[in-house]
Amino acid sequence: MKKTVVLIEPTIRPVGVEYLKSNFDVVMAPNGAEDTLIETIRSSEASAVIVRVEHITRNIIEQCPTLEVVGMHGVGLDTIDVQAATENGVMVLNAPFSNYVSVAEHAIMNILVLSRKLRISDHKVRSGEWSFREVFYPMEINAKTLLIVGMGKIGQELAKKAKAFNMHILGFDPFVSASDMKLYGVTKVDDVDSVLSRSDFISLHAPLTKGTHHMFSTQQFDLMKPTASIINLGRGPLIDQAALYEALKNNKIAGAGLDVLEQEPPNPNDPLLSLENVIFTPHFGGDTLEAKDRCSESITLEVGKVLQGKMPSSLVNPKVLANARAFQ
Repeated sequence: MKKTVVLIEPTIRPVGVEYLKSNFDVVMAPNGAEDTLIETIRSSEASAVIVRVEHITRNIIEQCPTLEVVGMHGVGLDTIDVQAATENGVMVLNAPFSNYVSVAEHAIMNILVLSRKLRISDHKVRSGEWSFREVFYPMEINAKTLLIVGMGKIGQELAKKAKAFNMHILGFDPFVSASDMKLYGVTKVDDVDSVLSRSDFISLHAPLTKGTHHMFSTQQFDLMKPTASIINLGRGPLIDQAALYEALKNNKIAGAGLDVLEQEPPNPNDPLLSLENVIFTPHFGGDTLEAKDRCSESITLEVGKVLQGKMPSSLVNPKVLANARAFQ
C-alpha cells in the first residue's frame, strides 16, 4: 500500500509533484489553514506533508498521528514547530542547498540598485526631470565595505560574488570560525555594532531567533554611516521597521532593500511604503525558476527517502530518531 503525501495549493514545482505521484498517493489541500490541514491529513491518513509558507503547529502535529515527516520547501523553519515535531516523533526536513545562489544574486542586485539610486532615477526620468543627473552622483561599490550578517551558504555565496566587485567583506556569525570565513575572503567580526560605522552595505542572512529579533533597531541605525544601506533577505523581524522608517525618513542612513517584512504582505498604510529610498520585493529572493525546481526536486526526494524507510540527508531535528514514527 502506497503512503500518502499532502501538498497545498498553490503547490511545488511539477518536477517534485511528478516524482511524488509516481511513487506515492498525493492529496492536495485547498489551502494551508490549520483546520484544513488537520482534516486533510487525518482523512487521508497521510504520512507526509510538504509546506512552503504554511504553519505546521503543535496542534497539527498532535492531531495527526499518522504524520511521519514534514518537508519544508525551502530553508527557513520558523513556520514549523520543530520542538513539537521532535517530541512527537515527526521528522522535519528542509532543502538547504537549493536557493542560496538565487538569494546571493538578489543581494548583489540590491547593492547595485541602492548604490545607483535606480528607483529614484527611474522615477525622475519618467517625470521629465532629466536634470536630476546634474545634482545627483551615484556611488561605486568598488572598494566599499560589505558586512554580511549570517555566514551560512547564502552569506558565503554572497561573499564570493562581492569579491568580484572588489569589495571589502566583513562577516558576523557566532557559529562560523574566522578560518572558515577567511576561505571566502571574509574578515570575521565578533560584534556587529563595532563595525557599523565603517560598513557601506549591510546584508542580513541570519535566522530569526530570540537573539536576532530586532537586532537592527535605533541604536544600530544611529551607528551607521549616512551613506550606508541595509538589505534584509533573512526574516522581516530582524529589523525593527518603526526604527528603520525613522532612520530613512531623517536621512540617518541612505537606503534599504527589503525582501522580507515584519508583516507580510505589508499593511497598505505602512509608512515605509511612502519612502523613495526603499526597494521592496515580495519575499522571493530565492524564488527563481532554477531554484524552485531544485528545491522541489530536493525536498520531494528527501521526503521520499523517509517514506521508503531510508535516512534523509537534510534532517533538521536529529533528536527525533530516538522516537521517529517513520522507523517504528
